[in-house]
Amino acid sequence: MKDVKTVGIIGFGVMGAAIGLNAAANGYKVVYKELNDDLVKSMYDKFVAKALAKRVGLGKMTQADMDKICGSIKGTTTYDELAACDLIIEAAIEKMDLKIKIFGELSDACPKDTLIVSNTSTFLIEKLMEKVASPARTAGLHYFFPANVNRLVEVIRQKNTSDETYNALMAFSKQNKKVPITVKDFPGFAINPIFISSYLVLNSFCGDKYNAATLESISQETLGVKYGIMWVQNGSGLGTAYHAGASMVEYLAKSDIGFPPVPGLLKTMFEGGKLWDLNGPVLKDAAERSVVGDSLLGSIFCISTHLVEKGVVSVKDLELGVCTALAWPKGPFTLMNEMGMSEVTKRVKKAVDAGYFKMPRKFASGDLKPWEL
Repeated sequence: MKDVKTVGIIGFGVMGAAIGLNAAANGYKVVYKELNDDLVKSMYDKFVAKALAKRVGLGKMTQADMDKICGSIKGTTTYDELAACDLIIEAAIEKMDLKIKIFGELSDACPKDTLIVSNTSTFLIEKLMEKVASPARTAGLHYFFPANVNRLVEVIRQKNTSDETYNALMAFSKQNKKVPITVKDFPGFAINPIFISSYLVLNSFCGDKYNAATLESISQETLGVKYGIMWVQNGSGLGTAYHAGASMVEYLAKSDIGFPPVPGLLKTMFEGGKLWDLNGPVLKDAAERSVVGDSLLGSIFCISTHLVEKGVVSVKDLELGVCTALAWPKGPFTLMNEMGMSEVTKRVKKAVDAGYFKMPRKFASGDLKPWEL
């Protein structure tokens, strides 16, 4: 198994820097690449020196620890200085052509045993790695925002990923105090298809009867969470939410899985630079609220079942991943088992009838056995 000691990061923005800080804090040397000397310096000052100094000032870190981490991170503008890295993580902006070009250049610059992975949240790993020699050393390593706090990492195996590469990435993730789950190369991987479809369904109800504050309240109640789905969208930005939704629709809407359409209001909101207003009056009528709650759950149950039936992820890992990444107290399969499969089937049918998803095989066959957890 490849012994990872030095980690390269392509792109030292918010996500890349958080990944690099996480690695440096856990004993790895980090070399990050940016486009020019000014960016190398400004990204280091902003995301390393100032960020850690703030933690020292708040008493959350000692000066000695800060100095050690700062000394483990250096920047470069060339691929040549990444040749000494054992693992390189790409965290550039979400443009497929750019990423494919980066991986081709990395393949030329680095030894043939360097592990090369992408932190993309939307693109298929196999496609991104098409110009990489020795594709057995490629995979996805999908961190969740914020990467220095959120503990989940999806280790994405594309069809060429070797066992050695997979085992090294699992070990690296655990050494970084992350919770890794195993996911097959698939649009959006495992967690994002659930979350993205959830907010698309919820947003589709937004209007005169259900304002954003009501939808936030319904998602909080339905999922048992402190911060609901509308709040999380505001945090990530509605532009991010819109583009992720459009990408998933493009991948899956016409497949044998299906996917909820992107509501026009979401596009209007992000183009207008607006966020969901969570301070309005909240609808209290239980029957009216259950219409939305049942649609939300039906969607979650549909896509979760499809992911397992497609072999994208195991029941156990999807349950763990949802609870870790999304901070839901109960995963989709626990929710189904506790509700009872007869009631679950009603909600799944509602989601299918609404055109959100195709019917999963389990429910099409009338299988009412609870999930094995």
